[in-house]
Amino acid sequence: MFSLQIVKHKMMKITLLLSFLMTAFFFNLNANAQQTRDFSKYEHKHAFHSPWIGNNKFLTDYLKEIDYENQENPMYSIPVKFYVFGKNNAPQLTDIKETIQNLNEIYAKNNTLISFYLYDIKFIKKKKFDKFGYYGQFPFQSIFRHKRKVLNIFLVSSLKKPGKKNKDLEYAGACNNLNHTVIIANGNDGSVVAHEVGHFLGLKHPHKNYNKGKHNQEAVDRDAFRGGLFLRGRNCEINGDGLSDTQAQPYLVKYTDKKCNYTSLDLTDKRGEKYNPQTDNIMSYTLGKQCRRNFTPMQKAVMLYTAAKRDKSGDWKLSFEENNLKITTLTDSFEPDFCTEIASVLKDKIVQEHTLNYFDTDYLKFSLSKRADTKKSKIVIEDGKYGNADLKIEVLKLNSDDIYLLEDKIYQKKQGENLIISLEDFTFGNYCLRITSNNKVNNSEVASYKIVSDISKPEIN
Repeated sequence: MFSLQIVKHKMMKITLLLSFLMTAFFFNLNANAQQTRDFSKYEHKHAFHSPWIGNNKFLTDYLKEIDYENQENPMYSIPVKFYVFGKNNAPQLTDIKETIQNLNEIYAKNNTLISFYLYDIKFIKKKKFDKFGYYGQFPFQSIFRHKRKVLNIFLVSSLKKPGKKNKDLEYAGACNNLNHTVIIANGNDGSVVAHEVGHFLGLKHPHKNYNKGKHNQEAVDRDAFRGGLFLRGRNCEINGDGLSDTQAQPYLVKYTDKKCNYTSLDLTDKRGEKYNPQTDNIMSYTLGKQCRRNFTPMQKAVMLYTAAKRDKSGDWKLSFEENNLKITTLTDSFEPDFCTEIASVLKDKIVQEHTLNYFDTDYLKFSLSKRADTKKSKIVIEDGKYGNADLKIEVLKLNSDDIYLLEDKIYQKKQGENLIISLEDFTFGNYCLRITSNNKVNNSEVASYKIVSDISKPEIN
């Protein structure tokens, strides 16, 4: 009897202690968001969170640490391995080219200091993958078709997720966070691959937990406070994507039109503040995808920090050592163009700057119409921004059913010199330049060159 009373007494103490802790917890949870606070004392680094959660100053300090503002070239060039699935209506080489060009274009325009280059392609030509399964095939295939130290992208003709009434829902893309594999349904806007690669590089959706209640929802007010036992501080640095420079937002698919206009001007968060979302943010879910073209500074910092942490052996840096050779992986905006099928197109009088990476080959197409004045037409090649343009240029003739090398049209361009290829004895038709670096066997430094075609046409009186 006596021991039972002791147990009851201890249980009462424990109950009172828990009640006190819960009261303190909810008091902090419902603290006045308008109250002036010193948030610096809540800047934590938790073992279970990224270092910027609750401490966005970490990201601004990181950008200063890497001297972001003064960086002229990308810091990382990430190799991409494509797995192309399907037999009927499967994606082609041209789709791979478009996907990686869209990715590089968006990341370059945002000055992310990250670029991407084609590492390898594997075609899995099986009919069962014509309609790729979101729940079944994607997780299973990403386990067994996954190369380490590269960005693995699955390219499929369609991505299906079971929906209501046994109808399949079309998905544009996804990222498997367990092994960081990205899947893209062919034919979508370029922001889809940029969005999913954003997940690969550590970004989350700005609308995360928007419908999970006041405690977990990101507040519109940037100075709103979140209380809790283990993680306390500025709400916008903890909830949502944990970044204060991405505005709080709902699930924008429901609140935007196909032109990305925000249509719910009176919608508020749980604190009564009206939303003012960024409908152009790449990580948002807008009904129209064509407007998603921007990353915020903190989003760029997250991606750079993630790249640095995952690139443990330094393989993603622009230059790295392999077999006692210095390998440079600078990517231009025309890649990939390693064969005639996906050759870059030379547009008349428009200067293009290309790079030749380690054991790389560039193919560039141009055409001569019957109206072209070949006596006055030419192609000019000179050194590019990064030099080392000691090149071999071969001319291929493209016929409807054949491709053949013109043995009498092989040119050499020495570094520091300009090469002018006269088109005087060229007949009308389609051509392709095959360009390789003369010094690539002994020197793995990147070669770069500028090229422009000048096709003259007779004046019409």
